[in-house]
Amino acid sequence: MDKFALQNTPCTHYAWAEKNTKPKIPSDERHRQKLNGFLTVDVQSGSTRVDFKIQSTTEIVVGVVVLTALIYLQKGFNHLTFLLDNAKIHGKRMAANVHKWLAEIAQQVTQPEFTLSFWHTPSYSPQLNPAEYLIHEVRRNGLYQVPCTVTVQAKAERIRTQLARGLPMNDQQMHKLLDFIASCKVKRF
Repeated sequence: MDKFALQNTPCTHYAWAEKNTKPKIPSDERHRQKLNGFLTVDVQSGSTRVDFKIQSTTEIVVGVVVLTALIYLQKGFNHLTFLLDNAKIHGKRMAANVHKWLAEIAQQVTQPEFTLSFWHTPSYSPQLNPAEYLIHEVRRNGLYQVPCTVTVQAKAERIRTQLARGLPMNDQQMHKLLDFIASCKVKRF
C-alpha cells in the first residue's frame, strides 16, 4: 500500500533570486485542489484497490487499511501482510489503531481467527514497494499529457478506469519484484 497525491495545478515553481536570498513567490497552496490516493496492490492476484480522500492523516490511513483488511477477511483470508513505507503516518500508532478497530469489529461479528502484520521498507527505498511501481505507471499512462484544466476528480476517475483495466505488471514481473523485496531486510511491526 502507498499514498500519492493528485493536484489540480503543477506544484513546481521556478524563480530567480539574488544570492543568499529567497525568491518572493506567493504560495497558492491554500487555493489548490488536492486529493490523496491510497493504492493497495494484492501481490498474489494482481488486483488493485484505490481510495481517494481529501486529507491524509493516521486516522484516514487506519480506515483504508481496516476496510482493505475486512474485504480480504470476507474473502476467507486468515493472514494479511501490509507492506508500507516509513512515512510517519504508517508507524506503530497506525498499526495499534488498526488492530484495535479490527478487534472491536471481531467482537461484534463472528469472524474466524486472523493475523495482520505490517512490514515497513527501509527509509528512502521506494523500489521495495510494489505500489510505488504501479503509481509510477498510473501517472505515466493516465496523467502525463493531460491538460491543466482537468479537475482532480476527473484525474481520480482516470486512475480508477486505468486500474480497472488490469495491473501494468505481469505475473513474472511481480514475482521477480517480490523476490527482490524478500531478499532485502524489512522491518516488521
